[in-house]
Amino acid sequence: MRHGLLSAALVTAIVITSGCAGFKANNLPIVSATDLQSNATVKTKIYSRWILQSNSALMNDNVKVAAAAINKKMFDQAINQSGCCEVVESSKEADVVIDGVNINENNAAAMFPAIITGLSLYTIPSWVTAKVHITAQAKRGEISKSYDLQDSMTMVQWLPMIFVMPVKGNAIKMGQEVDENTYKTLVFKLKADGLIN
Repeated sequence: MRHGLLSAALVTAIVITSGCAGFKANNLPIVSATDLQSNATVKTKIYSRWILQSNSALMNDNVKVAAAAINKKMFDQAINQSGCCEVVESSKEADVVIDGVNINENNAAAMFPAIITGLSLYTIPSWVTAKVHITAQAKRGEISKSYDLQDSMTMVQWLPMIFVMPVKGNAIKMGQEVDENTYKTLVFKLKADGLIN
């Protein structure tokens, strides 16, 4: 009897966690590690500050500050992967200063259909599009460039997605990949415009 309950619980857990798949919009080209690599002998000193712009009433100032810190961390990781630059702690010691904005266009109300889908054991479908939208103003001396980058990923929750997920991959991981690629694209554009080595 215990084995029957345990098996039923395991099968239910697998069904519930496997009933979703992600689909990238691919609005931005995929930036590979080799695209980012720099052979410069002198590293550019770079400083970035990020803010979160959101109209959501659920996001108070503390949440916005925490989200901005995550955005800065993702940008700094992309910079470090390139090997082009040294991240510094103040704008005074930097060659390049980045003022970045993460524009939150996601709707918290999208959670309600997802809850209904979960309660129906994934027989009622739902989907949500997670958008990534960043803008950045980059300054190096007298040179100033503006960037506006957008991409998205749609996560579909529905029982037949069990057959799609092994091909498409984990939707949560896919969302992280879209975020990371957006920041890598920013670094790639900074490099292409000659702002960083």
